[in-house]
Amino acid sequence: MSAKKTLQIALPVPLPGCFDYLYPGTTPPARGSRVQVPFGRRTLVGLVHGHGLSDHPKLKAIQRVLDDSPVLPEELYRLCERAARYYHHPLGEVLSYALPALLRQGNDAEASQEKRWQITERGQHVSDDQLSRAPRQRQALHTLRDHPKGLSSAMLAALDVPAAALASLRDKGWAEQVTQEDSAPPRDILAQAPLAANAEQRKAIRALEEARGFSPFLLDGVTGSGKTEVYLQAMTAHLAAGKQVLVLIPEIGLTPQTVQRFRQRFAVPVATLHSGLTDRERLDNWLAARDGKARIIIGTRSAIFTPLAAPGLIIVDEAHDASLKQQDGFRFHARDLATWRAQQLDIPVVLGSATPALETLQLARDERFQWLKLSQRATDQGRPPIEILDGTLAAP
Repeated sequence: MSAKKTLQIALPVPLPGCFDYLYPGTTPPARGSRVQVPFGRRTLVGLVHGHGLSDHPKLKAIQRVLDDSPVLPEELYRLCERAARYYHHPLGEVLSYALPALLRQGNDAEASQEKRWQITERGQHVSDDQLSRAPRQRQALHTLRDHPKGLSSAMLAALDVPAAALASLRDKGWAEQVTQEDSAPPRDILAQAPLAANAEQRKAIRALEEARGFSPFLLDGVTGSGKTEVYLQAMTAHLAAGKQVLVLIPEIGLTPQTVQRFRQRFAVPVATLHSGLTDRERLDNWLAARDGKARIIIGTRSAIFTPLAAPGLIIVDEAHDASLKQQDGFRFHARDLATWRAQQLDIPVVLGSATPALETLQLARDERFQWLKLSQRATDQGRPPIEILDGTLAAP
């Protein structure tokens, strides 16, 4: 019996290894492309792992090829392979976790026609007195006024602008939804001048700006020392060079304030990736990062699997936080994956923390990480007073 062409498919099932399927076509899909296959009584979406030949008489054939080109870039595929080996988890489930939900369900890897909320000409002339009894609508109008080019629903949600307030403004003719068209990149990436940095901040910024290739850093700064300002100023050179910056934060609750700070500083598209988004919004932002339309990507731990068209820098804020660990299903630590990915991409990575994890401190002491210290607050505000109390109980 002559051998037939097969595809090795990684499927989202709790079983090790890949599964062989016949491929009746002439040109097999590339590694990282999605296919639809029968599996028992179910139909699953898996990713092509490799090609081969087999003379097994009872192999099933794939049902459909879903992608013309790999939906998961080779760099990201290799990261998933390394994570699967290190964390002893089935490769198919790791690869499935790395994809947005709509792609796992077999939907097309295409962005929707995005609509953005904008303030109307009538809305520009609305005074605060007219909304004195509607504080949420007043806040929404102020936000839209601060962003004349408009904001997507996901961005407004990240900025804590309620949908009901937007709908009320639309009904009054003060806001509207318009289709977003691709626009030319801004000439100046800065929307706001950077803050004055102290000596320690300047030293850290200079070290990050001068980093070339894979360079891991520990930014060890006390609370209020201005770590975020160091991030922002270090990012500027990468963004000016047309690169992207991936920023991991531990909690979804930190997203609104983080997004607002980055949006105020930079005049470039910012995308968010976290569980508070709808599946459609998450896929659109994921694709915007993959295609290079989003220049700054801010997300929680799963955002480490976001494809990047032009990666320049990875930042992990509050790198000690336990929320960066995935505790169920595919268990992993986003802090470690960030370091691995930066190594694969040959770019710098910054772990920022006021209380670094012991293992990160040891890496810094062994000089495997460059140790940047911010020992003083960025402002004149002093540290809170500390008083030691006697914990022994006095005799009655």
